Amino acid sequence: MTTRNFKNSLFQDLGAEWENYPIKSDEVQKRVQKRGNLLTKWFLVVKCGNNIYIFELYKLNTTKLDIFFFGTFNCKADAKGRIMLPVALRNQVAPILKDGFFIKKSYLSECLELYPAYEWHRVMAELNEKSRFDEENLQFIRMYTAGLRQVEVDATGRLLIPKDIISLGGITKEVVIAPIGKRLEIWDKKAYDESINATKEEKVKLAKRVMLGEKPSGDVS
Repeated sequence: MTTRNFKNSLFQDLGAEWENYPIKSDEVQKRVQKRGNLLTKWFLVVKCGNNIYIFELYKLNTTKLDIFFFGTFNCKADAKGRIMLPVALRNQVAPILKDGFFIKKSYLSECLELYPAYEWHRVMAELNEKSRFDEENLQFIRMYTAGLRQVEVDATGRLLIPKDIISLGGITKEVVIAPIGKRLEIWDKKAYDESINATKEEKVKLAKRVMLGEKPSGDVS
């Protein structure tokens, strides 16, 4: 018995050793053609006597889209905590909709944070690298993940936020959904307007500190 492994190019680059064997069966060709390039295709090709057997080892494509959200959206929350996402935002989340989301209270701001599942798993992997024997690390993780829930956007584009979570963000009816890179912030509209309200001078100083690394006057550290 002879075995060989191939990836992706199974039917194009088998090599001369295999070219005389009837491995291009209609059934296997149809399966591969139907899936196209959406899946990573690993196969085990086994030669046993005059027969060739093809076994698919796995077919999961672990590549995730790296989505950066954009746009600020005004929405409404109903009495049950349901928010209908605008079409423009639904289009952005469509590629990752089936994976679900995680929501929690922001650690620093008076809002909620909505993470695509894959992005939250990345954050937790980073936190998991911290020492489990450092009390400050543990306390930070407890506070950072407090109230964490898994949520979904249904087929109609509605996001249902549990009542205990929506109250943590101080959200009533008028809602603003704003992007922060790979996650979304969900604000009560009044609180959001207050958070971005600043004079031109304050905006310039903040931009210089963040973008240019300038220290506030009097800071000699």
